[in-house]
Amino acid sequence: MDSRTVERVRSWESVSVTDGYRGLHGLADREFSGAVVADDTWLFMLNGRVVGVFEGSIEDVEDASLDVYEAPHLSLPLLFAMQERGGETQATYYTNDTPLSETDATLADAGFTGYVELSENVLSGDYYTAYYGGRSLSAAFVGSSEELVTGDEAFERADDEVGLYEVVKVDIDVTDVPEPAEPEPEDESDVAVAGGAADETETAEPTPDAAADVDAADEPENPVQDADTDDAAVEPDASAERAVKTPEEPTADATADEPTADEPAISEAEADASAEASADADAASEPEQTADRERDPPAERPSPERPESEGVAESPSARAVDDTAAEDGVFSEEAEWRETTTVPSLDPEKAASRPSSGASSGATASQRTERKAAQQTVARRSQSNRQSASASSEQVATLKEAVAAREERIEELESRAADAESEAEELRTEVAELRDERDALRNEIEELRADLETARERAETANASATEDAAPSDRTPAEALAGTNLFVRYGSKADPTLDAVANGDASAEAVNANLRLEHHTQFDASETTVNGDPFDDFLEGTAAYRFVSWVVRDLPYELLDTGRTNGLADVFDALPDIDRAELDGTISVRDEEGEELRSTFDVVLRDRMGNPLLVAELNPERDPVTGDEMTGLVENAEVVADAQDTLGGAFYVTASFFEPDALEAAKDATDGGGFLSRSDKESYVKVARKSGFHLCLVEDRNETFHVTVPEL
Repeated sequence: MDSRTVERVRSWESVSVTDGYRGLHGLADREFSGAVVADDTWLFMLNGRVVGVFEGSIEDVEDASLDVYEAPHLSLPLLFAMQERGGETQATYYTNDTPLSETDATLADAGFTGYVELSENVLSGDYYTAYYGGRSLSAAFVGSSEELVTGDEAFERADDEVGLYEVVKVDIDVTDVPEPAEPEPEDESDVAVAGGAADETETAEPTPDAAADVDAADEPENPVQDADTDDAAVEPDASAERAVKTPEEPTADATADEPTADEPAISEAEADASAEASADADAASEPEQTADRERDPPAERPSPERPESEGVAESPSARAVDDTAAEDGVFSEEAEWRETTTVPSLDPEKAASRPSSGASSGATASQRTERKAAQQTVARRSQSNRQSASASSEQVATLKEAVAAREERIEELESRAADAESEAEELRTEVAELRDERDALRNEIEELRADLETARERAETANASATEDAAPSDRTPAEALAGTNLFVRYGSKADPTLDAVANGDASAEAVNANLRLEHHTQFDASETTVNGDPFDDFLEGTAAYRFVSWVVRDLPYELLDTGRTNGLADVFDALPDIDRAELDGTISVRDEEGEELRSTFDVVLRDRMGNPLLVAELNPERDPVTGDEMTGLVENAEVVADAQDTLGGAFYVTASFFEPDALEAAKDATDGGGFLSRSDKESYVKVARKSGFHLCLVEDRNETFHVTVPEL
């Protein structure tokens, strides 16, 4: 046994039970779930069933003292049994590629038996889900203290984790608990007497233990004792005894013996007739005998000499007939009673060799009287059986009609279901067509909105220019950049664009020859100076303008040449969609409570609809970037990414260098899914389960930009 499993089990609540098999049966009756320890043998039980036996066998528990531990949740005994038994690993998955919830649905539909373990690369704890026939039970051991979490909460926590999980197939054998050993009687006569006394006691006042023993066994351990118990429950009267007794066979010993070659077995019809006659006599004398049992305790009653009618019931032939009649039902039993007219002697040879004396004649007359009484009893029972058979036939006919009606109803429902499925398929096709049409209209609307926005911006610019003083004005660098937007435009849409770069269909020279950066200002650029320099000269020399130009003209080809298009996929995929760059831009989002949150960046690259694609902070000074500055960029970008899933990357550009604190802050931010993890996405800041952005550190040296994290 695994030491961790032993430690966890012994921490469960202890339960006191009877030793041996009886203790196991008691646990099974109460649908116990937990572990049972007998010396060195371990058993795991689930809902009263033994699902695993280890370090021994079930026979080791027969007379052993039991230590019982009740599991705090149903998942634990099944999981521990599977882990101890061992299984075959079917597959290993990464949660970001194959979510745990999808695997759970697949295993449930497939009726899987085994367990799923999520523990590799998971720091918060170990998570398990055990399956038996597709039904699942979840448990988790969370934190250094291994706090137990079960049920839906355990599964939901596991589904939110990131790591590797294994699917392990395990074969489970459900072991039956053997019956406790019963002492066998020394001889058949003692069995018969004990059986009669036991049955009288049970009839007068049955106990729970006796009822449980009878129900628990499929077949009686001692068939002889079982037959005696059935026949001795009510003592037969004199008429029933005479109906089956022969003049020369008075002793009870002969009735218990098996038939030999000289003494043939009783026929089925004879045994049936004897049993029915005895049953009639039993029914008539039952009240009187019940009263006798109440007056005289079974332990003090003398054991009466058994009549030969009991011998008939105890014979193997009679038992075979009883079993067949129970299986075939009332119809075969009635047919056997119709064929039975007489009850022959137990020994035909002795009956044939009797002398024809006066005593023999008297015995013959007595036999005829007894035979006639038996025939009358048989006739009454036959009539009762015929009536019962008639009632059963009517019931069978009624059931057949009900089955036919139900089958007709099923066919009708199946036909309606087929029609409904056909109609649903037509509707699904129509819905798909409508969705395609809707998407086309949405794209057209987006294009029109973008054109309208561009026209409005140009109109606003024209109006602002008309109202401004024609005289030259001087602005600070911050004022000039805050009122400036850059637009990515092409000489011709028919020539290569950034979309062609993403598809690998165009060279850098062809795209850059067709691409141009246009600027739009909220002031008259031709009449504006910045610190005395013309605005156009100032703008093209700023770090912001050079960064935007590098992003659209150089970065795509650096990613292609270094093979990082997959590692920085979100950045690479966003490049063809860049429509404009907002300098000193602000992004406004709303949180779950509806509160407006604003994040400001030196550069915000947006698509035609204004959605943020990339953001950047610039440090053109000689001072290095600190840890607090790096943390500020990450936090602002996380706010945007949490509300806008279009954000693909955040850049920190410096003309100096990054302090160790800044690099450490970047490392901490990307540990959940970045360049230090097993994810395919490099330097990735994970915000939610399926959203995040790449964090890139860039150095601006000698008028050239170099990506240092992740290093290209």
